[in-house]
Order: sequence, then structure tokens, then C-alpha cells
Amino acid sequence: MTYPLGVDIGTTYTAAALWREGRVQTVPLGNRANAVPSVLFLRDDGTFVVGEAASRRGITDPDRMAREFKRRMGDDVPILVGGRGFTPHQLTGEVMRWSLGRVAELQGGPPNHVVLTHPASWGEYRKNLLVQAATQAGLREVGLLPEPVAAATWYAAQERIEAGSLIGIYDFGGGTFDASVVRKTSTGVEIYGEAGGDDSIGGIDFDHALFRHVGAQAGVDVAQLDFTDPVVSSAMAQLFSTVVEAKEALSADVEVVVPVVLPGVSRQVLITRAEFEDLIKQRVLGTVGVFGQVVRRAGVDPAKLHGVLLVGGSSRIPLVRRLLSAELGIRVAVDAHPKYTVSLGAAIAAAPRAVGIRSSGGFAPPGRPMAPPQGNPLYNQAASRPMAHPPAYQPGQRSQSAIPAPHGPGQRSMGSIPPPLPNGPQAPAVSEKVDLARSGLTGVTDIRTVLKSMQPLEPVAMRPPPRPGDQFAEVRTKDKGGKGRGRLIALLIVLVIVAVVAGLIFFVINKPSGGDAKRGTDESAQPIAGPPAVGKITLTGQPLVIPPEGTDEMTAVTGTENGDVAAVGFSQSREPRAWLSKGGKEDFVEAEVGKDGQGLILDVTPVGSTLVAVGWTGTGQKKRPAVWTSPDGAKWALLPVQGDLNATSGLKEFNAVAVGPDNKLIAIGRDDRNDSKDGDAAVYASGDGNTWNLVPTTGLSGTGPQNVEKLTTSDDGQFVAVGSVLQGAKRGPAIWTSKDGLKWEQSPYIPEGAPNLKGIARLSDGTLMVCGSIGSGQPPPLSCWTQTKDQRWERWNVGSAQNSPRAIFLNGMYPVQDKQVVIVGLGQAGDRNTTDAAMWVASFGQRTGS
Repeated sequence: MTYPLGVDIGTTYTAAALWREGRVQTVPLGNRANAVPSVLFLRDDGTFVVGEAASRRGITDPDRMAREFKRRMGDDVPILVGGRGFTPHQLTGEVMRWSLGRVAELQGGPPNHVVLTHPASWGEYRKNLLVQAATQAGLREVGLLPEPVAAATWYAAQERIEAGSLIGIYDFGGGTFDASVVRKTSTGVEIYGEAGGDDSIGGIDFDHALFRHVGAQAGVDVAQLDFTDPVVSSAMAQLFSTVVEAKEALSADVEVVVPVVLPGVSRQVLITRAEFEDLIKQRVLGTVGVFGQVVRRAGVDPAKLHGVLLVGGSSRIPLVRRLLSAELGIRVAVDAHPKYTVSLGAAIAAAPRAVGIRSSGGFAPPGRPMAPPQGNPLYNQAASRPMAHPPAYQPGQRSQSAIPAPHGPGQRSMGSIPPPLPNGPQAPAVSEKVDLARSGLTGVTDIRTVLKSMQPLEPVAMRPPPRPGDQFAEVRTKDKGGKGRGRLIALLIVLVIVAVVAGLIFFVINKPSGGDAKRGTDESAQPIAGPPAVGKITLTGQPLVIPPEGTDEMTAVTGTENGDVAAVGFSQSREPRAWLSKGGKEDFVEAEVGKDGQGLILDVTPVGSTLVAVGWTGTGQKKRPAVWTSPDGAKWALLPVQGDLNATSGLKEFNAVAVGPDNKLIAIGRDDRNDSKDGDAAVYASGDGNTWNLVPTTGLSGTGPQNVEKLTTSDDGQFVAVGSVLQGAKRGPAIWTSKDGLKWEQSPYIPEGAPNLKGIARLSDGTLMVCGSIGSGQPPPLSCWTQTKDQRWERWNVGSAQNSPRAIFLNGMYPVQDKQVVIVGLGQAGDRNTTDAAMWVASFGQRTGS
């Protein structure tokens, strides 16, 4: 007998639950708890340690540990683990792989259907990445279910809820906050209205706030400690763990004592619940405000909700319930299992789907049982049935799934009581009997996804057997110069993965399932939100900019006084790059760039006869904002450290640079001095590009992040910047203007459809033009906008001309004559397996209807 499985990979914890014989129960993934930390640790041999063991090992070697990567899902900047770059969905796939293997080991066989949960606010792009992670984990078919639907499904199974009732879901976990309204139907639960949330806040932020408070009370400035000292690092890790336990204890007690034992310090600090609540009250109020916005946007009076279900560990803080009741006047229902609610609900939601399905965990389509994997020690081929006590999962087995083989014909499952773990006692499971018909949960609510292909990533050599007590998943490594590929639902995706010694960047590129390989982005295949386009911009480009070897990306471009064209960017290994085209007609050649470790050049502008570029440089804790100058674009000098442009200041990097009236040069970057969590945009000014000073500004700070991507000047001499800000519950596009670079105002006129704005330029006729991506997809479709005289923005579709590289990212823009624009970014050419830096000339087509 097989079983459906629900898996919830959260920012801080991963949990799984299964449905069997009318009962739903958690699966004890860890030795001490049902949920395990969503943490990975990369060993020297290329294998990942998962969960509790990863957390332990990360204490003494934090550079090899990866955590909180769910927050980064959809981010194209890799996460460095042990000097190697991994995308967030790759790391998610490794946790998923190990979790599925663990469940199958405990249950004596794989599930017949797997439901994966995700935040309701995720668009198709991030959901596609989750499906890709499932492919990496060995699945051929999965169901996708929004987390609030899963939570409400569990709630409906415990309490009689009439059809039509509306329930608020306040999901405050370790890394994110999500708010939504769901409606109980006659057969299940569905999202009602638009979900919202905040990916930048979670219980871990409260942990750090309390940690700093405890350090201050003990007379220790934690920011000044030497974390490179292993003794200090280990002591701080132990103290942090104690602080987290103290935070959790304050949910039940009014005070707690925290022992502080550090080199040269040994004392006890008393923390009261009132002190802790003072530290976090404003952030909690922010989540309550977002929740209220989401409920009202759904057209619902908060007081009319059937109730509000508190989900996630951070929702158990007593202050949360008090503020929700006081601010919104609502009935609050505290869940008994905050870490397991979502996985339990997902398992219940999977039950109707699993009826009649006998394939192995989605590893083969229904009706096509998967053949026994050859050479799999988890499978007794002679008897065509699973071994009674399968050994622990062995990493490195590339030819078969990470999940044990299915039961043979006529074989029964091992029942709801799993066999003991080979490495010790297991945590008690949460188990409840659920009557689906009586609860009104008989309908299918997950979105079933059958993958087009299950082609694995590149095989690796067999790894050594795991050490006792360790929990392993595989990590796919590469031979030098090799490439690996994976495929995604509906759209054939090619992952171009190039390994380098210092680290790498993985560019995830969309590959259509057919058609002419020369054509550009197919806008019709990816619906775009917002008003219809007024016309089309055609990108005409030369072959990809191959030198130097390896995949590079251009971020900005400009012209020189003698007619040359200079471009800047970075390599896959995070090395600063620059290129030069003589007269703007010859092929780009690599320029010489000074560097100090790794670095990215993000923007460039001419100042008289000099070119000035900005970005960041350095490695690890030595990372600092950087400025490069060049007299001709052929050789770039990295300015030495000066003033606040160092690794110890709050300034992280420069993102944008431009010249205003009277050759006033300003650069904008992220500064954490006043807002260590999200950072504010900070402005530095220079007269010659060599000496920079921070200038006081207004209008570039506030709640949440203010990210400036690019900067230009308007026809009347004003500075105009594009980027993103926190808009209610989500991050959205923003445009700022300033007459002097000191006082900034956020423009009320922004392109519709919540685009991601990456570049801005003033055309030859004075029109402002911005470019970026919009909507969902992998990658999201590209669009550009031009501003009309009444300051509205008109959208233009973007496509590549025949024989031109397909545009993947449009980053930097440089206007030329006749309303044409030079645009640089990342392109793809040939058989779409070649990706590199690219430049196009953008030409405006005829307006629609003209």
C-alpha cells in the first residue's frame, strides 16, 4: 500500500507528512524533532550534509553552510557555499532529495503522490523553479499547493467549517511573513483575493535583535568580535543558540536568564518578555498592517472573518495575538503544531489525488510503473520487492532515484508505524484521524505537474559512504569546462552551469520546445500583465561577446568623446569585466581591469574625457564599494580605499552613477548604517571621479529596502533613478527624481504591471526610456517603456531580429541618434547552448494601429 506525501520546505525548517488509512501524520525527519533545519553543509568531498548535522558543522565552518535560501528563490545571483556558487532552487532540490529519501527509508517505500507547498504570493517564475528543484530531487510528477491552502485544509480537518466561510491565514515563520484569505468550499479550500507578505522578515530577525540586546546587556559589542577566531566563533554560535531558546521560552514565561560565556566574559543576563516585545513591536505591527491590507483588498471586513489561523513558529509570540485582536478586532485561532501545519494540510490535500494512483512517488506517470533500478541496494531484485530494512541512502548513485523502489505486486506497505532509524530513536509523530467527507475535503486542490523529462544533471563519481550520524544528500559537481542540463515543465529549460575555482554564477535560461532557434523572445507564449503594448522594439545584435573565455554579463554601456563604445560587467566567477569597441563598429575586445579579489562593475558614465565605473570589489569580509576610472576604456584603474569606501563602513556597494548639470557626479549605493536589516539608498558625490564624499539626502530611506538600479538625467537636468521599494506587502518598481541629488521624491508615475526595472536612458529627443522584465516566466519576458508628455508610461514589446542573439537580460542603455538605443546585457545564440555578454541596437517599430 502506497501513500501520498506533503512536503513543506520552509526558510528555516523542513517538514513532511503522509496520509495513510484515514490518518494524517508527520514523518520524523530528524532525530529530535519531526522537522529538520533547512540547512546544508558542503563537505570537502562534494557531498552535502543536511539538517541537524549541517547546523552542527556550520558552527565551526560557517562558509560551508547554506541556510535561508528559500528567501532567495528567483534570485539570479548565486549563493556561495564553500567557494562554489549554487542557485537557491538547486539548494532546495538537495533538501528535497534528502527528505524524500528519508521518508521512503522510514516507510519502506516511496509515496505515490508528492505535494509541494509554496507561498501564495509566488508567481509562475518561482513556482517553476520549485518544480525544477523537484526534478533535481528525482520526481517526475508533483502537485503544487499554496501554503495558506494547506494550512486551512488542516484547520478545516480539525474544526467544522461551513462552506463559504472566509479564514484569514497569518503565517509568520522563521524567514518570511505571508498573509492571505482563503474560502472554504463544499469540497476543499481555495485562495480568496490576492495574497501578500514580506520576504524580508521572520523569526530569525527577532533572534538577531535579541542576540544584539543580550550582548549589549552583557557589555559585549558583538560586531567588534573576531569571528575568524574559531574559539570566538564557536562561543558565539553557542550563545546564539541559547538566545533562540530563550526567545521561544518567553512565549510561555515572562522572564528568562541567558548565560553569556565568551572569551573574557562570563555573566548572566535577565531578559523579560516586556523587553523582548519592545524590541520587536514595530516589526510585528508591520505584519499586522500588511495582514489588514490583504484582508481589505479581498473586500472583507477583518471582523467578519470566521477566524484567523496563526501559522509558523513566530506566530506563537503572545504579542502577535494581542496586536491582531487589538488592531483588527478579530478572533484568533492558534494552531497546535505551528511547524507542521502546512505539511499536514498538504498531506490531507494529497489524499483525494492519490486514490487509484499506484505509480512511485510521481517517479513514473500513472499507469506506467517504474522498472526496478539496476544496481540499487535498496531493492531486492530477486524477490522484486523492497528489502525489509533498507540501508541508509548512499550518495553518488546517479543512475537511479534517491527514493527506494516501489513495492512489488501484491506487497503491502509497512504500515503507519515506520521502522526505527538506524542512528537512534526518532521523534514522536503527530498523528490524527481525518474524515475527508465529513470535513468537506474531498476535492483535488493541488496543481498537478507532470514533467516533460527527468534528465538528470551531469553524473559524478561515487562518493565515499556516509559517516555514522551524518545525513547526506548528493551535490552535482562538474568537470572543468563541462556543462550540465536539466529540464522544466512546459518550457524546455537549459541550465548552463560552468564551474570555476573561485566560485561561479549559474544562469538559468529558458529554452522553447520548438521553433526557429534564431527568433527572439516569444511574447505571445508568456502573457504580460498591464496594458497592451503600443508597438514593438526590435533588437539587432552582432554575435555574442566571447572574449574573455567563460560566460560574462554586461551591465552598462556608454560612449567616449572619440566615438568609441565602452561596456562594463562581470564574469561568472564574479570578476570585474570591461570591454571596448573602437568607433562603436569593431568587435568588442577585453579591457584591462584592476581588481582586489572578486568584484562586479554595475554602471559607467563619462565625465569629460574620463570614464568612471562603479560597483564592488573584495572577497568575504573585505568586500567594499568600488570605483574604477579610465582615460580611454582600454585600461581601468581601481581607486584605493578612501574614507567610507571601505569594508568596515555600512556602505555595501555602488549600483548606479551619472553626471548632472555642471559635471556634478553622483553615485548611489546601499548603506546599512541606519537600517542594518534592509539598508537605505545612499548618495556620494564627486567632482572628478577620484574623491568621493557622502552627502545628506532625503527621500531615499524608509521601511523595507530602497534599491536603486540605474541613474540618468532628464531633459531639464534632473537626476532620475529607477529601482524598487517595498509597496505594501510586496516589492515593486520605483522611480525617483531630484534636482540637486540631495532631495529626492518618489514619482507617482511608474509603468503598470509591477515590472522589474533595470535600465534607464534619455533618448536623443529627450524622451525617457526604461527597460526590464515583467510578468512571470523563465526568464521573465522583456519589455521597455517610454514616457509620454503627460508622464504616463507606454509599454513596448521586445524581440530579437533574425540572426541576432536572443536577449535574456537587458541591463544597460546608451542612446544614439535617430531615437535608437544601444542596450547591453546577457544573450543566447546558436543552438541556445551558448550564453555570454551581448550588445544590441534597439529600433522602435511602428505603433500599433498607426
